[in-house]
Amino acid sequence: MLNTDTFGQGPNLTLLHGWAAQNSDWKNWAETELAPFFTVTLIELPGFGNSDALPDSKHIEADWIAAITAELPEKTHLLGWSLGGLLAQKIAKQSPERIQSLICLASTPRFIQADDWKWAVSPTLIADFIQAIGTDTAATLKHFWKLQIQGSDGARKLIKEFMSKIKDSRLPSIKGLLQGLELLKSIDCRPCAQDIKCPVLWLLGENDPLIPVHFIQDFMTEFSTIQPIAKVEILSGAAHMPFISHPSETAEQIIVFLQDQSPLLQST
Repeated sequence: MLNTDTFGQGPNLTLLHGWAAQNSDWKNWAETELAPFFTVTLIELPGFGNSDALPDSKHIEADWIAAITAELPEKTHLLGWSLGGLLAQKIAKQSPERIQSLICLASTPRFIQADDWKWAVSPTLIADFIQAIGTDTAATLKHFWKLQIQGSDGARKLIKEFMSKIKDSRLPSIKGLLQGLELLKSIDCRPCAQDIKCPVLWLLGENDPLIPVHFIQDFMTEFSTIQPIAKVEILSGAAHMPFISHPSETAEQIIVFLQDQSPLLQST
């Protein structure tokens, strides 16, 4: 079983965090901004926070998705941030009866660049992280956490505050980190993107260092042919952790989108 935290009231909203993160990274934000409107469930990915890592296998993607799906409410809106967004897309395709709507926060259908996919990071970056994790885990994670906030409005202060907040947090397991990196390398949601029938919101940071800014407009234009009814919203001045740098603005986009999907929410 994976570790979960549930709080709030209203329609179900489940959150999946990104690589090297854990529930505590966004729990305060979710409690403050989302819990007044939703019953929020935070799920810690395998090997992160207080969730045990899964055994290595040839079917890590399927194993992770099965473990996450087992913790989902029977029906829920689903928000995935970064790696969580890739997993959320797969879950929305595989379990459409469970997912009422999908929000991909600082995420795209594929994390790694390919000859036909430029809206992503280079394979070299992931290879460097895989090598560095085995050499100095703590330093590598600090570098990645800082990278995600860089580009945000007030980035220097936010980095200092975030690093102070997490200094006593439990480090992810090596197995969880490496499995997560392998999933970032291998998951490609483009083939199933047009098969996702629930409402979809792509919520992206204007200055996200992991989703190059000069590709965002191209992404919005080209991806509209794959998911013509999906919404794309850009958070001005935000980077890869918009719930840290722009907590109210991020929550507002989520709430407005979900108001269209949930009659119960509209009446609150």
